[in-house]
Amino acid sequence: MVMAAGCSQRWKEEFTVQKLHFFTSKPELLLQPRWDIPPVLWLVYRCFMLVYSLSWFIYTALLFNTPKFFIFLSHISYCLMVIYYLLAFCNLAWAFLEIRCCSHRRKRGVSIECEALLSLSLPLYTALNLQWLLHSVMGCFSLSVSFLYWTIIHPSHQHSLTAFNINIHFINSVQTAVDLLLSCTPVHLTHFIYPVLAAILYIIFAVVYWLMGGTNQSGQPYIYSILDFGGRPLLATLSILGVCLVCLPFCQLLLWKLQLLREWMVDCEKLRWMAVKREVWWWVKVSGGTDSGLMASLDPSVSVFESTRWRDLMEDQLSQSLTLV
Repeated sequence: MVMAAGCSQRWKEEFTVQKLHFFTSKPELLLQPRWDIPPVLWLVYRCFMLVYSLSWFIYTALLFNTPKFFIFLSHISYCLMVIYYLLAFCNLAWAFLEIRCCSHRRKRGVSIECEALLSLSLPLYTALNLQWLLHSVMGCFSLSVSFLYWTIIHPSHQHSLTAFNINIHFINSVQTAVDLLLSCTPVHLTHFIYPVLAAILYIIFAVVYWLMGGTNQSGQPYIYSILDFGGRPLLATLSILGVCLVCLPFCQLLLWKLQLLREWMVDCEKLRWMAVKREVWWWVKVSGGTDSGLMASLDPSVSVFESTRWRDLMEDQLSQSLTLV
């Protein structure tokens, strides 16, 4: 009963105005892992996923060797994934650099009067908001592309199971799931509106492309057979409504459930020790400080970039080092 009540309350909280935007009071959730992964290893993971996705994207573009490569939703979705990994890697490296440099200056007593050691610049905070938006759109699109391809496109066209098809129509969803399980990125149900808006933009493009006489690689007057506006307008309309009103919201629900699974794993007694402690991960492992003076964990509602406890800790360590000298 308690679990059911908790799920019901969590469901109600998802459909609020506060859950609609991409401005978070705890930006570290968009940077740090959910598990106690060393910062360097987490940075290597971000770099590897960027290189992997970019390599496959370039290979796919060379394989098609035509500008029509960009008319397919699966390729656009994978392109968004590459941009997301690029932004996630750059934001993480940017945050690490800012924090380590500030920590080094403060230890040397150069910037003892600065407001706080752990602080993010406005451009970085803005980039994090964009990263979160891309995560929502890319994740929802990846699951949708995989579902639509293996249930509609592949059975009707019998494409061969090449490494390209498997990667861009299956591994893309695996990448999305792994990234969500490893990271702290929040998922909100109300964010399904943004993938829907992106899908509407793609539909507008598909209609304009058809009106201008555009064809697919086989010379047919449509991008996908289910979007044959000239030959089967009713099917095209029903397909659009099905994707926007059913498929995308359902995929967003899957992402939200995957987030709940991640948090359930964190709360599980056997796995709890593997969960990241934000104050230790940032104050000690990223900034290069020590764990002396660290007491209880941070209030879950407080961001590590707003806490004054770190400043007090560093001032104590600085005074101790000066005393030893």
